[in-house]
Amino acid sequence: MVLVLSLLVTASGIILATLFLPVAAGTGTEELRAVRLGRPFWFVVQDQSRYSPLGDVWITRLLSPWECPFAVVWWRFLASCAAVAGLLWLVLRAVALLPGRRAGAGRA
Repeated sequence: MVLVLSLLVTASGIILATLFLPVAAGTGTEELRAVRLGRPFWFVVQDQSRYSPLGDVWITRLLSPWECPFAVVWWRFLASCAAVAGLLWLVLRAVALLPGRRAGAGRA
């Protein structure tokens, strides 16, 4: 149970950190009203239409919630946490199966 909670807390931290990774958004008003943020599955939609970037593509990240309102899609956040926690669990299992990592391995 402690392992599961640890994996979920770690996964949540990793998922929340992905909000600050850059994403590409179109510069049209409609595209800027729904900038999708978060990985591996987007789970935050932020309205960044108050800005008028030049060009066709704007590289952005999570901006101030006081200036740009946002909404969280909770089921997508939970799905992202579950996916990352599952990946972390697979990594832990792979490390545990490495030769010489088991208790008593290599002792005569």
